[in-house]
Amino acid sequence: EELINERPIVTGEYDRNEANPFFHLNQAVSKKVWWKYFSRKNVIGDRDVILSTPPEKMLTIQKRFYIPNNSALILAGDITPEEGFALAEKIFSNWERGEDPFEKYEVPEHPPIPMNEVVVVEQPVNAVTMMFQWHGPSVGKDPKSTYAADVLSFILGQQTSKFYKNLVESGLALSVSFSYYTLNHTGPITLFAQTTPDNFDACQKAIFEELERMSDPDYFTDEQLENAKTILTINEQYSRERASQFSHTVGFWWAVAGLDYYMNYIDNLNKATRDDIAFYLNNYVNEKPYVLGVLTSPENAEKIDLILNIKEGELEDESN
Repeated sequence: EELINERPIVTGEYDRNEANPFFHLNQAVSKKVWWKYFSRKNVIGDRDVILSTPPEKMLTIQKRFYIPNNSALILAGDITPEEGFALAEKIFSNWERGEDPFEKYEVPEHPPIPMNEVVVVEQPVNAVTMMFQWHGPSVGKDPKSTYAADVLSFILGQQTSKFYKNLVESGLALSVSFSYYTLNHTGPITLFAQTTPDNFDACQKAIFEELERMSDPDYFTDEQLENAKTILTINEQYSRERASQFSHTVGFWWAVAGLDYYMNYIDNLNKATRDDIAFYLNNYVNEKPYVLGVLTSPENAEKIDLILNIKEGELEDESN
């Protein structure tokens, strides 16, 4: 009965997400990027599964993953370590350990994107949004590239960057962003660009030109590189000042990368060099397969020639 009562709450969250056109864009792209194990990246889940999952499956998940040796207890605020350990012992001492779920049920590796693909999502929108996505580095395999990714993303996000000037100040794009989401098992690299239907083709070509230029020695200055590392360091240090916020941050990094990665983040971030950024781009972006999602209205879809700059792959329509 509790499960039945909970389902409308979860599906209500699903409904709110589906009301956002960008949700459909992200889902369409993600299904292509994580083509073999999409369910492992689909945080919100599948509506049909949510509505049909029996209590037995929920209990299986609980017994397999909700065990003390797969958990972290994070306490923040006015409490001493001694008080924290005493409370943990008092409340959780009877919680039985279980088998390591990741030894018994090994996390599968996401296979590479097989080829460049385009997926079109039609929704009631005015602008045209492009979402490029690549497979990025995994913390467990290539942590060095994750720091380079953060530094490069910051540089490109500044209005002083060539990336911003050539795409936004030129009038080709309304907005652009380039980011990497740190994960232990293949974090995505995402480029967003929003433009008008009339500028779509020119903007798309300009994006490909920028991607080719990113590895050039003069694409960003030494000053921009050092400023990025300094500001990222300051922002990270400020984020640790509030205990309530810091507890969530620690929990996230413990889950996705491990505490050693997080506690040494600032030191390793400041070691990032031009060569590290070039390695990151050459190994994960340049000439690497990607998925391009295009969000547009049904009326504007006909104006957009989506094949022009796609060397290989297919065009898939995800009209809704």
